Amino acid sequence: MALLAPCAHADTVGLHLASVHVPQRQFNNVNPGLYYRSDAGWTVGGYRNSLRRTSVYGGYTLEYGPLALTAGAVTGYQDAVQAMLVPSLRLFTHEGVSARLAYIPRVEKRISSNVWHLMVERCIC
Repeated sequence: MALLAPCAHADTVGLHLASVHVPQRQFNNVNPGLYYRSDAGWTVGGYRNSLRRTSVYGGYTLEYGPLALTAGAVTGYQDAVQAMLVPSLRLFTHEGVSARLAYIPRVEKRISSNVWHLMVERCIC
């Protein structure tokens, strides 16, 4: 079983892939990007966002089993820099690569859709 589990203590690199926006569908759903999460939880990354702009972010990720919560700041949206709080779930791990699904809830006057975002990541053990 240990071979099927992600690393218990290791840095992680990941790829941002795609999003689905509900109910509004006019947003960019192809969101390529990269991120790095240290063993201590510090997280940095960048991606092509839903507005077709480049976003960079930094923050801290708390993990509990397959669940994670990233809190920090992100660029590329209405404000030059704005707060972010993103929960995510590791769906499965196959040959050391994990699929992760994040959820960004709709926030009045900020985010006009609920967003489901797919990433893949690998521990650097």
